[in-house]
Amino acid sequence: MIKVFEYASRAQGVGGRLLAFPFWGRILIVLAALPGLILLGLSILAFSVSLLALLLLTAPVYRLVRALTPGPAVVPQEQPVAGEAGVQHDVVEGEVVSSGPAVRRPIEVKIVE
Repeated sequence: MIKVFEYASRAQGVGGRLLAFPFWGRILIVLAALPGLILLGLSILAFSVSLLALLLLTAPVYRLVRALTPGPAVVPQEQPVAGEAGVQHDVVEGEVVSSGPAVRRPIEVKIVE
């Protein structure tokens, strides 16, 4: 964490030194940094365009696949647990979902000292 404060103070020092330059010196520094800033902006723009192209190409295909396939697959399990008669468990997309009354089972606890 100390390094963060050290780097922050260095950055403030650079800013203070840049303001100490005369106006023409600051203009020269900005002109020297301008190509890098333009390339940074263009790379951000290229990333945005590629992300938009990805979404424009995949969103219609996703909608088409969702329209052609039925809803989540429900597979009934035929193995009722003892004491849970009348409760049906279904597996929906890998998760066990129970439909029916909740049954409380007693838990026996023995404390050994």
